[in-house]
Parts: sequence; C-alpha cells; structure tokens
Amino acid sequence: MHERPMSVSRRSAVRSLFGIAAGLSTISVVGCSKLLLGSGKILFGDPKVQAEFTRLTNEDLSKGKKKVLVICSTPESVEENLSTLRTDLISGITRRLRLNGVKTVNPGLVAEWLDEHDGLTVAEYSGRVWGLQELTKDFDTDYVAWIDVQKFHLHEPNSTKLLRGHTSGYIRVFKIEDQFGSPTPQKVYQTEFSLTYPQLQPISEEGRSLVVFQRDYLSNLCDLLAERFYN
Repeated sequence: MHERPMSVSRRSAVRSLFGIAAGLSTISVVGCSKLLLGSGKILFGDPKVQAEFTRLTNEDLSKGKKKVLVICSTPESVEENLSTLRTDLISGITRRLRLNGVKTVNPGLVAEWLDEHDGLTVAEYSGRVWGLQELTKDFDTDYVAWIDVQKFHLHEPNSTKLLRGHTSGYIRVFKIEDQFGSPTPQKVYQTEFSLTYPQLQPISEEGRSLVVFQRDYLSNLCDLLAERFYN
C-alpha cells in the first residue's frame, strides 16, 4: 500500500511545530545562561578590574590593611583662579577611597598641614626622596599618594565662553619605611594622568554655568584619580 502524500497544510503545521520547539529550546538555553550569570554575580559579585596601584605594588588597598595619605599640588596659575582646587581634590579622592574600603588619613588634617607648611616640595637625589620627611613624621601612614597637577583649565583654548576641562599631571606614590627609627619615604612608582571632559565637543556657558560645570568636572577628575588605587 502506498502512503498518501502529506498535504501542504499538514507540512506547514509540522514545520511550525518544529520551529516553536526550536525557539523554546533556544529560550531555555538563553534563560539558563542568564540565570547562571545572575547566580554568579550573587555568589561572587561583579568582576573587578585590577587597579594601577595593585598592579605596580602587589598591594590591595581595598582590603583596608594599609593606610594611604593623599596630597595634591597645583601650579600657581591655577591657584589664582581656583584657590580651593588642592583641598577639593584631596577631599574628593580620599572620600572615594574610603567608600571603596581603603584606609586613609583625614583629608582635612592633611589640607591644614599643607597650608601651615606653604605646600610641599619634593626633590630626588641619589635615589632618595627629600621633602616628605616632615609630613610622614606628623602622620601615621603606609603610603603617600601625591597628585601633582601640572595643567588645569576649564575653558576651551582661546575661548572664554566654551567650557571643556583639561587636566594633566603625575601620580607619585611613596612607601613609608622605617629606617634607623625614622619614617622614610621611598618612591615606588610614578605615572601620568590626563582628563579632557567632555571629549566630543565643548559646552557653551549659556547652556551650563561655570559653577555647575566646575563641580561636574572635578567629580569626574576625582573619579579618574581615585580609581587608580582600588580594584
């Protein structure tokens, strides 16, 4: 006996059923993958990116076992236009470090010390660092993170109405070691940093006031610098 050929409508129905089944299996696989990823985040948290400090020192500051003192220096030209930049950076960076589990020295006390000592000057000679001894004698810390701002502008070059922040400088990190009963800073590493914000195009002061832009820019700058120190 010959089998009757399957009608077009029946073939269409069968193909539809196979398509639905395949779709359900795909959804199940994707759903399971998302479930596994979600479970992994619950169990282990978001994956962390290794910080520059950790990579160069093999120390994880976010464990809260080592203390860091943050200082900042700025050019005189910057001080004339924004006298609080130094203290704003020290406070903003230190606050972000604390929020991420880093043990820090009180930023208010550091700012007061810098004012009393007319800032801070560091010199290197024969592998030794001079200028931090007084600071490390007055504060108990394991590391000093020096943010040395070289350039800082809030306006686009050759413009007084277009806002775009430009900052560049160096991050210098010193480890405090006990030598002959005295805390002695040893330079661990030095790296550069820079920030241009916004990157695509400047903002007109007509759309955003200088005060508001300055606050937003400093927040971005503090984020950039603080993230160099915690995973």
